[in-house]
Amino acid sequence: MEQETKKSEILEAINSFANDTEKRFDKVDQRFDKVDQRFDKVDQRFDKVESDVSELKSDVGTLKDQMVTKDYLDDKLADLKGDLIILIKKEDKKLGELVEILREKNLLNDDDLKRILGMEPFPKIS
Repeated sequence: MEQETKKSEILEAINSFANDTEKRFDKVDQRFDKVDQRFDKVDQRFDKVESDVSELKSDVGTLKDQMVTKDYLDDKLADLKGDLIILIKKEDKKLGELVEILREKNLLNDDDLKRILGMEPFPKIS
């Protein structure tokens, strides 16, 4: 019987130790649950950051497609220069006609005619 008491005491001690250990593990589990909740919030924030970054990458890709390149700008400036030269030549032709009319009416002498027609941007040497 003494041995049986010893066995029962040992079993009680083991049971008590197991219960205490289980309570401690429950507390640790609760702490990990709180940590898991915090990690869930962090994960949600990282998901949002990931989403924002991918949106930015997409915006940058779109902007790259819309960016003006040097070649494009050079072409457009050359076209503009050509258009401006054509307009200026038309105005120069009008000025030439006006000067000839004034010369025919004897309002300008030959020196005045040479001086006016010799001016930039398209000087005419007679």
